[in-house]
Amino acid sequence: HQADVCHAYQVLLRGGLRPAHIVVMMYDDIAYDTQNPFPGQVFNSPGGPDVYDGVRVDYRGSDVNAATFLAVLEGNASAVPPGNGTGRVIASGPYDRVFMFYSDHGSPGVLGMPSGDFLYADQLVGALVRKYGRGGYKEAVLYVE
Repeated sequence: HQADVCHAYQVLLRGGLRPAHIVVMMYDDIAYDTQNPFPGQVFNSPGGPDVYDGVRVDYRGSDVNAATFLAVLEGNASAVPPGNGTGRVIASGPYDRVFMFYSDHGSPGVLGMPSGDFLYADQLVGALVRKYGRGGYKEAVLYVE
């Protein structure tokens, strides 16, 4: 999953998106794991490039949970607990297009989180509806892998 998140980050950069417009949440425990034969590197295909290089991780470890995810999505910096990651949120406006890539386990109506409780469909839909109602985006795409 983390390799896929890193790969998506690289694809977005190649597509012209600036790092300042990307918020990354991932557990981030494989790049420097003692069992990684290439410390500090992550690959999502055999012989492929290091997709971890340059990835700016905003939230890692136990900071990657449903409550923080929803706060980041809604652009609610005050709901991000102090000391959680960078504190960056999706601060989009009424003319913005928001792309979300989610890579983890789940089943109908629920998405897994590396830490804490699951993220349920009604929570996610509620956050998107509230954000849209406050002029938080023009269009949004959620890609779940």
